[in-house]
Amino acid sequence: MRRHPGPQETELKLIASLREKGYKLTPQRCEIIRLLARDRSHPGAMDILEKVRQKASKISMSTVYYTLDMLKKEGLIRELEFYDRDNRYEVNVLNHVNLICRGCGKIEDFSEAVPFSSEMIEERTGFRPEGMRFEYYGYCKGCREKKR
Repeated sequence: MRRHPGPQETELKLIASLREKGYKLTPQRCEIIRLLARDRSHPGAMDILEKVRQKASKISMSTVYYTLDMLKKEGLIRELEFYDRDNRYEVNVLNHVNLICRGCGKIEDFSEAVPFSSEMIEERTGFRPEGMRFEYYGYCKGCREKKR
C-alpha cells in the first residue's frame, strides 16, 4: 500500500494541480486547501467554513462548497456521503478503509491493503471499477471507554 503524503506535500500537490489546470487560487481557496491538507478528521463543509473563517473572515459557505466541488471534480479530494449526517471530505484519495465511530462520528483512515484490487475485479467479472469506498462502523477507543 502506498503511503499518504504529509500535510505540506499534500497542500503543494493540490495547489500545483489546480494551477496546472488554470484555476484561480484565491486566498480563500488556499486556506481551504491548507485546512484539508492538515486536518485528517474528514471535516464537513460547516467545519471547514468555521475553521477557515478564523484566517479568512469574509469567506462564504458558497465559496466553501464551490471549492470542494472543484477539488472533487478534479479527483483531488473524496467526498464521503452519508444519509444520516453531513457529508465529509478527505484528501486521501488512495484506496483505504475508513473507520467510522457510531458514537462520536469520528472518521479515521486505516491504510492497509484492501482485500482485492480493481484489476482483479475487472479480470474476473469484466466490470471496471473507477473508485471504491470501504468502511467499518463501530466504536472508537474513547467512546468504548465512556461506556464502561
